[in-house]
Amino acid sequence: MTSPSNITAAPAAIPAAATQAKGAALDAAGNRWVERSMRFGYIVRGVIYLVIGVIALRLAFGVRGAAMSQTGAIVTIGHQPFGLILLVSVCVGLAGYALWGAVCAALDPLHEGHSPKGLVNRAGFASSAVAYATLLVVTIRFIVAGTKPHSITSYAWITALLAKPFGAWLIGIIGFATIAGSIFGEVIPGMRGSFRSDLDLARRSRSEHRWAMRMGRIGIITRGIVFAIIGIYFVAAAFHANPHHQTGTDGALLGLARQPFGLALLGGAGLGLIVFGVFSMMCARWWRMHVGGSKRSSHSPSSSTV
Repeated sequence: MTSPSNITAAPAAIPAAATQAKGAALDAAGNRWVERSMRFGYIVRGVIYLVIGVIALRLAFGVRGAAMSQTGAIVTIGHQPFGLILLVSVCVGLAGYALWGAVCAALDPLHEGHSPKGLVNRAGFASSAVAYATLLVVTIRFIVAGTKPHSITSYAWITALLAKPFGAWLIGIIGFATIAGSIFGEVIPGMRGSFRSDLDLARRSRSEHRWAMRMGRIGIITRGIVFAIIGIYFVAAAFHANPHHQTGTDGALLGLARQPFGLALLGGAGLGLIVFGVFSMMCARWWRMHVGGSKRSSHSPSSSTV
């Protein structure tokens, strides 16, 4: 017969076991090689945005190329000399960056906690992990089967949602959430420079510190504006019940090109995304991983999300 002390001890052991499991997972994530793979993810993310920016800049000067999207960047990289080797390296980086997002969302090494703001930030990390894991799958398919990625121009998921009850409302909510996240998670932190708390600049030179802040502001604000335009297109697709409204980075940049002085706007956006790409690559050196570390004073999700 089980004694009462054993009955009460069992539930008490569950939190302790969970804490031990989380500690073991954090130790694994803090492994030197795992950390290096996650830092390499910042380099690959930077290369992807750098390529998108170059494609946009070329289009502003009348030179057409691949789609101005992450999948378009993958295609462009694959068509370069030694493209297969480059794509394999991209896969390693995408896996590392997706892993970093999953670690931040599930294990909370940044100590976001369970407050509403903390949960929103962790949800952002989770969505980033899913997005880059999806891009990883697309890249692997491109390598193995030679299947050209078309996911960025596919409206199948929007069409499927619009066919469901309240589907338009859901797309509209996604759009408004994207707009809000872009403004409050990227544009405003970029203007304030609050992303500095995520960077380990204490041991860097004064010149390096200045360039980190300049590139961070320009790049993060630019990407936030592009993502806000993407959100606007989601809202438009929901309002007009039209699944063929252009969405994604490609649609947002093409939308800029159609405005008055559109080519100048597109060129500026291209330059801004190039700056963000360089900033992201440098984050492999500058970024605080915090895995297993102490709680930091503040956090901006701007450079941590997609």
